[in-house]
Parts: sequence; C-alpha cells; structure tokens
Amino acid sequence: MGAARIRLRTYTLGAAVVAALLATTACEPGGGTDDAAAGATPSSSPSASGASDASSSTPSAPSTVTPGADDENTGESTGEEARPCTDSDVSVVSKVYPHDEARHLLLTATNISDSKCTLYLYPYVSFGDGAVEQIGPMESKPKKLATIAPGGKGYAGLLLWRADEKTTAVKSMTVGFVDSELVEAGVAQLAVEFPDGTDFLNVGDPAVTSTPQVTYWNTDLAATEKFTFAR
Repeated sequence: MGAARIRLRTYTLGAAVVAALLATTACEPGGGTDDAAAGATPSSSPSASGASDASSSTPSAPSTVTPGADDENTGESTGEEARPCTDSDVSVVSKVYPHDEARHLLLTATNISDSKCTLYLYPYVSFGDGAVEQIGPMESKPKKLATIAPGGKGYAGLLLWRADEKTTAVKSMTVGFVDSELVEAGVAQLAVEFPDGTDFLNVGDPAVTSTPQVTYWNTDLAATEKFTFAR
C-alpha cells in the first residue's frame, strides 16, 4: 500500500468533542482513512507487466555502436571457435535497401552444413570479374566470433559508394571466406546473385576513395546495419 501522507490541520477542540471523534473512528474497520488513501494513491512500485507495457510503448533512443561493445554480436553466435566456414558450408544472398539508391548492400550467409562453422573476419568480396577486387573492411570487428550452427545466419554489410564520387557499374559479385589467420578457406569463391530487379550495382573505385567497404561478419543483424549505415 502506498505511503500516502495526509496533512491534517490542527483544530482546538474540547475534550468531549475529541473523545467523541476517537470513539467514532474506532468503530470503523481500519479507520477508513488508509483504505481511501490506498484507493486514491498509485503504487510506488509498478508491476512487471506495467513496466513492460511502458517500455514497449516508448521508443528507445538509437544507441551508438562501439567496436567491441557487449551488444555487437548477440544473435545466433555462441562465440565458440569452430572450423572455418567455406563455400560448401553456406549459401549467401544479397539485399538492397529501399530509398537508398543501392548505396548499401546486405549479405546474409546461412549455414547449410550439418555442423557449426565460424565466419572469420570479413568476407572477401570482389566485383565484376576483377574490376574491383577484395574490398577492405570497415572498423566493425565484433567482440564475439560469428560462429553459426546449422541453419544459423551471419551478416555483413557493404558501403558501395558515396555521394559525388566516380563509380563503376558491375554486373557480378563473388564472396570468399578466410580462416582465423586471414588465409583463404575452401576451394572457390561463391558467385552471389544481385537482389531481384537489380541488373547492376554502382561501386566506388578503392584506388581513389575508401569505398567500397565491408563490415566484419556478425550474427547480430541490427549491429551489422548500424555499422553499415554509419558510413
């Protein structure tokens, strides 16, 4: 019951009147005062459901992702080290974002094998039959390894070009995988199809600018997108 404080004015009453008042109050169960106060005063400790409702109805402010933060890799990864994922272990699909002019691209790798594997470091991405080879990584290394169980997913985001820079139109893309020592894993790079309705992508020239760039593999989609769109 809330601790409602009721301030009473002090009146000078005769002894008989005081005694009568005390007798009347004593006849009422609980005095009546505390029950009325409890009904009028909200609890000072909201229930769990009330707190949940309040938090779900109030949008939280966007948080800033700092490389190495605890919430950077909280998806399907256990953080345990496993054998490197290779081109035969995963399938990779790409996605562009609406109203973005195809400046950013998301890669989603799904483990199609029957055992865990780790997506080490970042994908080796090349475009257009060698037109743009093995683009560099962004500052986006997660705290935990991107280890994915069968059916699990890992993500990497790409910044393809910046405003007002010269670009090259490319019609193909490949993705390769590496081990913990940055040595290529597997026997080949995967050819990754562009999203439906996308015949080509514009990419910057890494010899001239810092784009295109790719994030490290991460099992947390939200963290991946924060890194991607921060560029």
